[in-house]
Amino acid sequence: MIFGFGLGYHVESYLKKIRTPVHLLVVEPIPVLKSIAEKFSERISKSYSQQGHQIKMIFGLEEFTSKPLTFWLFENTTKVSPFLHPVYARKFQDLALSFLDSLKQTSQNRAAKDYFQKTWIRNEVRNLKHSLDNPGISQILLGSKTNSFQNQTLLFTGASPSLEAETEWILKHRNRFHLLASDTSLGWLLHSGISPDLVLSLDSSRGTLFHFRNILPKEIPILTWFGGSAFLFDLPNPKWIYFSTHPMDQALQSLFFPNAPILENPSLNMAGIAVSFAKHLRYKRTIVRGLDFQRNGGKTHCRSSGYEDFDRTALSRKRTLSGIRYQRSEAWEQRFSILEILKRDSPELFRTELLSDPKMTETKTIWEDLVFEDPKTIDVQRWIQFCIAHPGLDLKNYFSSRIHRIPS
Repeated sequence: MIFGFGLGYHVESYLKKIRTPVHLLVVEPIPVLKSIAEKFSERISKSYSQQGHQIKMIFGLEEFTSKPLTFWLFENTTKVSPFLHPVYARKFQDLALSFLDSLKQTSQNRAAKDYFQKTWIRNEVRNLKHSLDNPGISQILLGSKTNSFQNQTLLFTGASPSLEAETEWILKHRNRFHLLASDTSLGWLLHSGISPDLVLSLDSSRGTLFHFRNILPKEIPILTWFGGSAFLFDLPNPKWIYFSTHPMDQALQSLFFPNAPILENPSLNMAGIAVSFAKHLRYKRTIVRGLDFQRNGGKTHCRSSGYEDFDRTALSRKRTLSGIRYQRSEAWEQRFSILEILKRDSPELFRTELLSDPKMTETKTIWEDLVFEDPKTIDVQRWIQFCIAHPGLDLKNYFSSRIHRIPS
């Protein structure tokens, strides 16, 4: 897919070099150029269709975005590779960003579901097998002893730039709460001399590796799920496993751990799991810091998040470090819906001060009063067969042949 046609010289140059027939979708975002460019596009299409190439031309960005991407794609297309003409990307940045946003909105959902569903299932099986082969490193979280946390406070840290301004406050009151850190905020907290009680990690993508790197002390537990990053399960840190609403997790819970909770995530954000965790353990107070989605000088995250290193892998002559993570205000403000959900369901999170007696210190370690169960009771083959056979889970097509061959 090419964004920007002009007079088509770059399109013709590409078609001359390519050795195998291609399906080419060309979007000229400026409709007034149609009267000039149409004769060039027709000539190119006629010349190269004889070589097996299929070319489709669209004039006007509004015309392109008025229909879903699948409407424009050629039949049996499974992969789309967009290319932005450098001149258009430089001189018509708003049009280029609108074009890229439209690709996300129209194609990302299905592609993301297919991609992540395969990743989640692979990780579920891989991480569970790894836990069974390495006894003691992973435990299933059931809950807590009666009323253990009724006078306790849980602080969850997000990774907004505002976390940096909250650092002094966290240091000052550190002995008055248990600290559950998002993996994205981990680097800044450790850099500031703040050691969390527990780290929450949900993402299964390789970006998680850059959050953790080799900075997490091995005694700090990680709260995650079996579909989380495989990298985490290779770390020596204890893994506290919760069950998510993913179908494979629900199957595990119902088959082998009926007393374990399923932590729901209505906000579809890490804070949602943190709230569910706190509510299940019946913390008296739960508060957050670094969770406002406010940008500071264009920055979307606090320093030391790991994104600085992660983004460098995508640098090129045409992609700058600041441009990689830049989002237009309209797109960024969509994240405020997460705040609205959290403020509606858990308004206590956004209190500005602690309500406990400053003289009281909460010195108990978080794991002292938690109840766990060993995952060794899980029959992997029975679990996989159940997930494949159950028609309501719709997972059959996502299991690879390697998973099918796992012995009991």
